[in-house]
Amino acid sequence: MTEKDKKSRISVTLTKSYLDTLGQLVDEGIYLTRGEAIQEGIRLLFKSYNIEQFVEPLKDQEIEEDTE
Repeated sequence: MTEKDKKSRISVTLTKSYLDTLGQLVDEGIYLTRGEAIQEGIRLLFKSYNIEQFVEPLKDQEIEEDTE
């Protein structure tokens, strides 16, 4: 595991409504854990700000479709 890929634990305080909704996502099988759902939310946040490492590059096929 590279230095960049090392994980650290953080603590976040959430309201009951956030926790309940995260629990629903897990209960419905959308995510395996609340932590996984939170990580995905953070990834989407970074992607929305176009932080390069979180924005997926377009595949060749997608580029061709856009130019047609």
